[in-house]
Amino acid sequence: MKVAKLTASHRTIYTDIIIDATQEEVWSVLTDTASYKSWAAFLVDIQGEIKDGQKITAIFQTNPKKKKLTTIEHTISVSEGKEFFWAEKGPGGIKDNHHFQVESTGDGKTRFIQSDEIMKGMTWLLGGNLSKMYAEGYQAFNRSLKAEVEQRFKQ
Repeated sequence: MKVAKLTASHRTIYTDIIIDATQEEVWSVLTDTASYKSWAAFLVDIQGEIKDGQKITAIFQTNPKKKKLTTIEHTISVSEGKEFFWAEKGPGGIKDNHHFQVESTGDGKTRFIQSDEIMKGMTWLLGGNLSKMYAEGYQAFNRSLKAEVEQRFKQ
């Protein structure tokens, strides 16, 4: 995990995890959004299809100790089998450039990368807390994705 403060209103977050499955297997679970409710941490649901140009609703549980959910609509860009992302302004005028990537490590395993760039708007005020919360949430999602993929395909 790497969190960087580039300026007062510009931060980056990078997380990754190696999953013992092929890129195609990881992509199939990552885009099976209907199953998120049964396994995903932090990003607990995506309503809508992972298709280029589609609108989705991302539902986050930012604090696992509370039932409160945060819902944000996004238009996504998709490079089939490799990446999907959104880059839009959200609450507080903060621009969120959130990426989900899968890449083969060449040995039958896959590196899953979840990264984000938050900037503008209220980032100067909220960026530190958001970066920490997002990084922890992304790592929790990454671990739950790894567990789900490996459970589905390595029985």
